[in-house]
Amino acid sequence: MTFARCLILAASIVLLCNGLAHLLGYTHVIAVLTRSGVNPEIVSAIQAIWLIYTLHLVLLSVAIVWISRLPGTRSLLLFLALFPVSDAVLMFRFIGPFIGLYAVSVAALLLLVVAWLLPRAETPAAK
Repeated sequence: MTFARCLILAASIVLLCNGLAHLLGYTHVIAVLTRSGVNPEIVSAIQAIWLIYTLHLVLLSVAIVWISRLPGTRSLLLFLALFPVSDAVLMFRFIGPFIGLYAVSVAALLLLVVAWLLPRAETPAAK
């Protein structure tokens, strides 16, 4: 296995573990919101957003490994790296430093390094 493939796997594992950890916090956060008397419509919206973000992390980790097995996917991996990069920027801006921010940032950095290490796709010759 090449160094780049190991980094892809590491980034995917970080995203998957972060998604599973996020899922573990779901019941605690929803219970706190419900007990605090937050409007039930807001609680429902947060439930949906919480689960969507969890699914986002899990599916992204699977997609990255799958796509990395295909030839010439450097630009696609660069594009997919924008998801954890934007997640990290938004987390830093609105939540501040915490373990989830660090995990997503590590995954984003690994993906950017991998995309830089992978060979550029060859463009087909004009006919």
